[in-house]
Amino acid sequence: MRVVAVSMAYEYRKPEKLEDNLNYIENIFKDIKNIKPDFVVLPENFAYTGIKFRDIGKFQKIKNFLKNISKKTNCWVAGSSYDVIDKKIFNRCFFLNRKGDIVGKYDKVHPTEGELERGIYPGDKNQLPVETEFGEIGAFICFDANWHYDLKYQIDNGAKLLVFSSAYPAGKILNSISLLYQVFIVAGIWTLHSGIIDNTGRWLKKTDRFSYWVWEDINLERTVFHWDFEGVKVKEIVKRYKDRVKIETFGDEALFTIEVLDKSISIKDIIKEFNLVTYRDYKKRAEEKQDEKRFDI
Repeated sequence: MRVVAVSMAYEYRKPEKLEDNLNYIENIFKDIKNIKPDFVVLPENFAYTGIKFRDIGKFQKIKNFLKNISKKTNCWVAGSSYDVIDKKIFNRCFFLNRKGDIVGKYDKVHPTEGELERGIYPGDKNQLPVETEFGEIGAFICFDANWHYDLKYQIDNGAKLLVFSSAYPAGKILNSISLLYQVFIVAGIWTLHSGIIDNTGRWLKKTDRFSYWVWEDINLERTVFHWDFEGVKVKEIVKRYKDRVKIETFGDEALFTIEVLDKSISIKDIIKEFNLVTYRDYKKRAEEKQDEKRFDI
């Protein structure tokens, strides 16, 4: 899938009203359309970047904007805005499909103290990822990054990619989340820290002062394995599949990844053929044995 991370480039812009931010995003999408993206991630409350949140009457306008922009560009879009449900305001990341339909959402679980004082309500902790044409995709918003274990529910329910819609960059926290949970992260940030992280914690692309948005083609089937017991199989996998697969090793972390390059085969085929155990399943198996031993009387 071709993913795009958008920055609001706040260091270089001084928006005075909500419409300034909407016009900025609209112009960005005119450029983005040229690369035919599959999925675009916008920052947290992108429409309110640099301006005060005052009028809840603008919430529907922002949702309509997202619907129109995804439909025009023929791509999936994820972006955060406030929304009112049963008279309660949530900081919500919307997921829109290529037709401009809102097909899923994620509510910020951990609003800041300032948001709570402004009347923002926290979302439920156990939120399912959103079903898309690419598979299950999860999300977290800004301050949520400091409670990484709350993301596990989405990952355990199939999310291989997480949207990070945020005002602040989160820095190495994102790298650690990606590596520990083996998920891709597409980060849309207010400042020039937007970008794309692979499922081993490595930045693939980042925005800078010359580029307010970046893109990358990613393969969500790229799978992470631990070297224990599995590493001895690497040479045989290469011998069998040659250049039809790409294998990368990470020495310090004792990990390796397999990415299938030939569409006629799948990672499931390789796992079955070589009786491989993914890093995630290896940790789960080890934990079960540890608990069994721990409680053995």
